[in-house]
This record gives sequence, C-alpha cells and structure tokens, in this order.
Amino acid sequence: MSRTAFVRATAVAVLALFPCAAHADPLPRFTEEREAAALHFVRKHCPDLVPLLDDLKKSARPAYELQIRETFQVTELLADIQDDPKRHDLELKMWKAENQALVLVAKLATPKEDSRKMVEEQLQVLARELVELELQSLEHRTEVLRTELAAAKDDLAKFRDNFDRHTKDRFEALLERAKKKKP
Repeated sequence: MSRTAFVRATAVAVLALFPCAAHADPLPRFTEEREAAALHFVRKHCPDLVPLLDDLKKSARPAYELQIRETFQVTELLADIQDDPKRHDLELKMWKAENQALVLVAKLATPKEDSRKMVEEQLQVLARELVELELQSLEHRTEVLRTELAAAKDDLAKFRDNFDRHTKDRFEALLERAKKKKP
C-alpha cells in the first residue's frame, strides 16, 4: 500500500470512528441540500478536510453521511448564535481547530519519523488552542450568566418592592375576568 493510500485509509478510519461534533440534539437527516451546505462550510473553513470526506464518501457512505449531518448541525448552531458574536467566533474557531486536528491525526499514519514528529508538534499546538478556546467559551458563558443573574435579581427586587401593587393589579384582573364570564 502506498504512503498516500495508507494515510487516506487512516483518515477514513479516523473520521468514521471519531465523529467531530458532539451532539445532544438528534441530527438532521441527510439530504443533498444539507450535504451541499455542509461541504460549502467545510471548503470555506477547513479545506484540508475535503479530501478526507471525499475518501469517506467512497469507502464508508454511512460514516460520510454522519459527518455531513454533524457538520450541517454545526452550521445551524452557528446561525442560531449569530446574535452573540463572541460565542459565534469561539464556536467556529473550536470547530476549525477540532477538524484540523482530525486532519493531522490522519497524517500521523505516515511511516516517516520526522514527518510524524512535525505532525505531533502541530497537534500539541492545536490541543493547547482547543483548551484555550474552551476556557474562553466558559468564561464568556459565565459572564453572560452573571449578567442575566444580575438582571433577574434586579427584577426580583423591583417586584418585591411593589408587592402590594402587584397583588392589587392581579386581584383586579381576576375580578375583571370573572365579570366577563358572567352571563
């Protein structure tokens, strides 16, 4: 088996065995339109992944469809969080780094020691980048939650301060509803 064929076979195995997107929600079903969208996204953000996906499509169609479905789901997540640019940027960077790591893992199959060493060094850098991105994501989430908690505490304090007025308003609304139901 040639070195290129060996690397590609390893890449197919890596993609098939280690799906890149952790998903809690059920994946969308595979369609040609979703495939096109996912491949456009991959070409734009991680073009090195395209040859591995092409090989996977030829040799392990179910695994290929799973990768496409997961990638499409990521594009949907990113679309849903566009109103939070910092989170969007972090999630996209994490996706790129994770998939670049998959490409590098596939390259580890090379029989040349110096090439393998260089790939391992690149993987070490990516591992650090991923941990830093996860840390930034958690910090951002913490800040968002802290802001939401402060707003909720403020709302609670205002509500408590106006407890009697809220009680009166609620009582009047209930009486009004009762009057409307009488024939």
